[in-house]
Amino acid sequence: MTEQSNYFWRYSGEDIGIIRICAHRGIRDRFALVGAITLFVFIISFFSCWYTFQMLFDNPWLAIPVALFFAWMINNIYLLLLTTLAKPILQFKNKGVIKHLSFSLRAGFVILFAVFISKPLEAWFFEPLLSEKIELIKQESIRKAEQKLIKAAARAEKTLSSEIRKKETLHYAESDIAPLRAELDKLRAEQTEAFERIEFVIGRADYFVQRLELVTGNRSFIIAWLFTLLIIFIFLLPIYLKRTLNLANPYFKHKSEVYNSIVINAYRDFKLDFERIFFEKYGIETRVIETYADAPYNTKKKEDRRTFNGQEDFLKLYR
Repeated sequence: MTEQSNYFWRYSGEDIGIIRICAHRGIRDRFALVGAITLFVFIISFFSCWYTFQMLFDNPWLAIPVALFFAWMINNIYLLLLTTLAKPILQFKNKGVIKHLSFSLRAGFVILFAVFISKPLEAWFFEPLLSEKIELIKQESIRKAEQKLIKAAARAEKTLSSEIRKKETLHYAESDIAPLRAELDKLRAEQTEAFERIEFVIGRADYFVQRLELVTGNRSFIIAWLFTLLIIFIFLLPIYLKRTLNLANPYFKHKSEVYNSIVINAYRDFKLDFERIFFEKYGIETRVIETYADAPYNTKKKEDRRTFNGQEDFLKLYR
């Protein structure tokens, strides 16, 4: 069980080293659940991408490596977003509107991912019903294409027939008319071949975009939006599980100590290096002047306790 939890913790978007030594089992289990959901997101992303690419390539085997790559890429971006959406433990300056706007943009990006992953899965799930409607769309497309072809062929045939009749009326030699008759026969044969090509091309087309349009906007598939909401819920659940944790719990306490120690030590080393470089290179003794009370977080300005005289006191100096 520990090995499985350790594997899931890696995909929780949290510090695995601190999770391992956290004494609170409930918190460890929660982060393991977050990691399990993240892996589940990878699985449904793979199947969504696989269905998409096998429709586009018309080759299920070729779609596998491409789907794996895109699912891996999506999952990495999702995991990065989970990491940035963890509860902040360090002090920071921007609060209020900026803080909520930043969170909303990242959460909105997660929702957008969820919708993009959901729609191909819905098209796959409703494929039997969609196929019936797609067949009707194909028949309509074939009808329109054939009508355009018939009109274009009729114009060309009318022109050739008119030319043949004109030459026959003027008693042209048959050798002059024969090429036009051959061209007319060729046109009729090409028209028949064109009809066959239209039926073949449109008949084999997967109409994947039209499937997504139907499952998204057709009232017959309004229930598909419930599936979309379920996928959005799954994508957002890890964020909820992480954000609802209390900052007073052992994990966040230890994480705060570790992260603050890293920041404070790095800032202390920076000040020492700054002063040393100036002294060694220029022979000048310097020190870093801090205008904030909580450097290096710089969220609270130091109070200026100096007192200043007024204008009259200044003028008295020169009277």
